[in-house]
This record gives sequence, structure tokens and C-alpha cells, in this order.
Amino acid sequence: MNERQVTARNVSIKGTHEPFVDGVDFVAQAGEVSLVGIDPGVGQVALALAIGGRVDLLTGSISIGGCADRSHLQLRTRLVDLLGVTAPEDALPLRAVIAEELALSERPSARKDVAAFLRDRDLTDRAGRRWASLPPGLRTRLLLELGSWHPRARVVVLAGPDRHGGDPHEWFEAARALADTGLTVVVLCSPAIAATLRPLTFHGATA
Repeated sequence: MNERQVTARNVSIKGTHEPFVDGVDFVAQAGEVSLVGIDPGVGQVALALAIGGRVDLLTGSISIGGCADRSHLQLRTRLVDLLGVTAPEDALPLRAVIAEELALSERPSARKDVAAFLRDRDLTDRAGRRWASLPPGLRTRLLLELGSWHPRARVVVLAGPDRHGGDPHEWFEAARALADTGLTVVVLCSPAIAATLRPLTFHGATA
């Protein structure tokens, strides 16, 4: 089995009164963007955490390269833009978000490193802009790029990019560019958005 293949079988995650996620199945291959259609909110958060080995499963299994050990999932995944977990604070300036993401990716994150990153992407003039004021597509593209830089990451999970609005094709293209580098990219988004993004395979699920 490909060491970067993510396999989820009959995954359910316990909720307060009923499962946050119930009976999710998908297989995500390296070099591809796999869309998992799941209702926005707590279900997306719970499933992302499960893929990353951060919560217990009520039923089923999740594995990467055939290994379902939670420590292995934690080591090999990066959870990108996960609401309330890894999503940057809206009020932070761009430069602060970049510094934080560089540090999380175990890259140099001093002022000069942030300045070089922004300069290379023609974003110097936006360094002081509030994160929430930047275009949604740009924010997602930056987070995907930086998330992929972690030296041990083999799987990148993008959680709920459609919640920011904008054109979904923008974040889809950014995800596809990342998958082209050989990583496995899993995108959790609403079933309706997932269904519109062709020719990717749509894996439906209900939280």
C-alpha cells in the first residue's frame, strides 16, 4: 500500500447526543486531491481531528499507508485552517500569521525570514493587513503551502475552505498544485461544493 494513502472505513465519532460523524468512508491517494463532502461545522472539525489521530473513533478505522496507530497519523498529517484549532486569528496581521506558520513547519521564522517569504510572493505591501481582510483564495493558498513544508508531513487536510466564501475553484487549484508535488491532499467541504468540483471524485458523508 502506498505509504501516503489515507483509508477511512465506517468512521463514526462520538458527539454530545449523537455522532458528530457517522459512517464515513473514503480512500485518498498520493498525488491527488480527495474531496470529502461533509456538512460544515463540528462534523468537519471532528473528522479532521480523527484523520490527524487526535480523537478516538466510535466505530471504524483511519490509516495512512496501512498503519492506523494514532501517533503515526499525528506524525504524518498537517491540519490546515481547522476552525478553532489551527485556523489563524482573524485580527492578526499577515506577517504574524506567516511567522507562526513558518515556526509550526519547523522553518526559520525571524523577521527577516518572514520578510523574504512575503517579498518572494509580492506580498510585502500587505504585511500589515489583517488576516481576515485578505482574499479567501490567497489565505488558503498560503496556508496550504506553509502546511506542506513540515518535514514529516505526508498528508495535508484542508478543513472547510468554503466557509470563507469566494470562488471555490481558487482553493481547489491551490490544493491540486500541492497534490502535484506528491502529497496526499484531503479537503473537507460541504457536499454541495464537493459535487460541483469536477472531475474529482466526490465522497459524500453526513455529519
